[in-house]
Amino acid sequence: MEDSINIEEFDNLNEENDVEEVPLTAAEVIELMEEAWRNEKFSPEILPNKMEVVDCLLGQISYMEENLRNLKSTDFQKSIHQLEVDRLRFLVNSYLRQRLQKIEAYVFIILKQEEQRLERSEDLYLTESELEFAKSYKESIEQHFDEILSFWPGLPSDEWKNDPVTPNINSFVFLKSKNEIEGVVIDDGPEEEEDLVDFRIGSQLIISYNSVSNLVKSGEVQLI
Repeated sequence: MEDSINIEEFDNLNEENDVEEVPLTAAEVIELMEEAWRNEKFSPEILPNKMEVVDCLLGQISYMEENLRNLKSTDFQKSIHQLEVDRLRFLVNSYLRQRLQKIEAYVFIILKQEEQRLERSEDLYLTESELEFAKSYKESIEQHFDEILSFWPGLPSDEWKNDPVTPNINSFVFLKSKNEIEGVVIDDGPEEEEDLVDFRIGSQLIISYNSVSNLVKSGEVQLI
């Protein structure tokens, strides 16, 4: 198995202008993929895509499968390594499937937010293929409702678009802090007084997602 994989800047490194290559071991790539999978699974909203991690892991999977083909079928190690390959493929498939499920559930608000990011010249959360799927899915939904509402001409045709389904960003999540973070504002709603909490490395707590969404996206905390 390869000792390391070269991958372009991750997370905070992406903010710098000079692109550097960071050597990552196969274990570190898997750890990043598992963290991305957990964050996507437990966050109520869709997160910035981690396709650079997915591509790295897929490359590692291909390398492992090539090595497996060179092993004899009677080799006990082959079945063990095959289980790990299957686990990693499940990890990638599950991560991508969770993102597609969120796109289907919140397609209108997701596309609106992507347009706003584009106007602000910010990085988009969706990949090109996800964005294409979202637009196609949105068109299908609109066509379906237009056909249904055509049987009741007295009903407002666009009223259903004014109240799209949105993720509940005030829901509670369980997290683990990766860094020392001071003065995190606990957002309990507009009518509640704001409290502050400090995170210690390794500390775990339950908190509203809205209070830590930026920390999740920046990688300072991870959902568990």
